[in-house]
Amino acid sequence: MQKEPYIFMDEYMVYFACIRSEGQYFMIGPMSLELLNRVELHQFYKKYGIQEEPEKQLKHFRFSEILDVVEMLGHILEETEYEDDKLIAANQIAADSKKQEETEKIIFEIKEAGEALYHHTYQEERKLLDCVREGNVDGALRYTRSMDVDLGKLSEKEINHWRNAAIVGITLCTRAAIEGGISPSVAYRLSDFYIQKCDSCKDIARLLAYRNQAVQELAARVAEKKQDRTSSSYVEQCRDYVNKHYREKIYLNDIADALGISSGYLSRLFRTEMGMCLQDYITFVRIEHAANLLTHSEESIADIAEYVSFSSQSYMGKMFKAYKGVTPRKYREQHKPKEFTSKISVK
Repeated sequence: MQKEPYIFMDEYMVYFACIRSEGQYFMIGPMSLELLNRVELHQFYKKYGIQEEPEKQLKHFRFSEILDVVEMLGHILEETEYEDDKLIAANQIAADSKKQEETEKIIFEIKEAGEALYHHTYQEERKLLDCVREGNVDGALRYTRSMDVDLGKLSEKEINHWRNAAIVGITLCTRAAIEGGISPSVAYRLSDFYIQKCDSCKDIARLLAYRNQAVQELAARVAEKKQDRTSSSYVEQCRDYVNKHYREKIYLNDIADALGISSGYLSRLFRTEMGMCLQDYITFVRIEHAANLLTHSEESIADIAEYVSFSSQSYMGKMFKAYKGVTPRKYREQHKPKEFTSKISVK
């Protein structure tokens, strides 16, 4: 019966408001102050007799935004200017100590620079990461896409919002893939590749495609790792060492000493299981890193050769053509993203 708009908060910290105008009642809500987890959301739907499948997450508001909505509708209906303090006092939002604490928290949030991020529940995120750890490619993609529906606002600009979401998703899935058994060097190399793609992308559809490709490949690598039980721990440790130290001089004896086995035994074991000698594998890893830099950087070919530890640009060129079938310069021309083509400066 009060003259001012009535504001009510239920036990889920969901706000509703009512404005009386010319004998009619105008209802506003629900406006959720906090993100509800799946259990709370289900209870909320049940409490109010709402039958909807799936149960969609409620729209998230800051308290200042809730007041703005009520004040705006009040101005339209009643042509009356309402101020925050007047509405808070009229509705006794800070009447008791508990509400006082909530109000202080709200005031602090209002003063914070930027909007509080709207996050998915821990359970949803955990399901996605579990799929990656288990090598469940289909499940990982399914949860990735479903989580896009209710994704919180990560930036005022739409393209930045999806870029942030993609980079965060790739980063989390990379850690899950490492926990699933793939080597950190491989996981981070894939992560860096796709994050660089996302960082320069200006198209939302392509951003999501890059994100999905990253999740798919990480989960697939874990699945492949779980299926491949023939590789010995010695060879696996040897490969991991090469991927971590490819920019340095690598000697068979040093790796064998670190593993506590003879260099001859390691050499034979590596060739048997990998189908190539250790030196060829080292060259292969360096070529792959060089190819990645040729595609996604503006460094000169000479600088790239030095970075990946080839003795000279000409030697890298010779080995690169042997592995890739084309020269480094030609490879760059063929694989450089169009948006970077105009920026390339090759010495």
